[in-house]
Amino acid sequence: MAEKDWRELDRETAEGNPRHPEGTAGRAMLARMNESHARLTAWGIGLLSFAPNDTVLDIGCGGGNTLARMAERVTAGHLVGIDYSETSVEASRAFNSALVASGRMEILSGSVESLPFPDAHFDKVVTVESFYFWPNPAESLKEVARVVKPGGMFLLLAEIYERPDLPAGIREKVEAYELTNPTPAEFERLFRAAGFPEVETHFMDGEYWIAVLGKR
Repeated sequence: MAEKDWRELDRETAEGNPRHPEGTAGRAMLARMNESHARLTAWGIGLLSFAPNDTVLDIGCGGGNTLARMAERVTAGHLVGIDYSETSVEASRAFNSALVASGRMEILSGSVESLPFPDAHFDKVVTVESFYFWPNPAESLKEVARVVKPGGMFLLLAEIYERPDLPAGIREKVEAYELTNPTPAEFERLFRAAGFPEVETHFMDGEYWIAVLGKR
């Protein structure tokens, strides 16, 4: 995430809480996020090999754009979004109203701390720009691993990660907003400890983006 993009986080925080979007300000922020995260999302989900009949979960589904993009490739399966913000749930349902009405997608209220799904339920799980805010990241990652099928994949996308050349302005925002921002090595340790024995990290040239891909 370039420094200029963090001015958008300032705006989002002033006009709506990015940890828990609420009300009119939250809906406007989610619409902006659908646009501002679109390039990151397209790059990241391009790293996954979706099957048409996959069962897929988006944790922290926000405004619903990631679900919509995955639905273009998961044409005969089932997609689920979950978010602990009711405003986000409503926004995702509205953004994907046709897919929800068709039964191909459902969007639920809930937290990564206690996912309301049985063990080994999903072929693919994705989260975009939400890990920063997760409570107890190590335990939450174990909960994610619990719902991934053996051989299934979990993709975490973030617009920044801890690295030596991270600009001071971004570091100030990480501290001010109390974001969890591991190094690539720390991400790998967290993923392996959570139950993903195979971990890959990918980086986008010219950006501070990271994609962490864990396989069960």
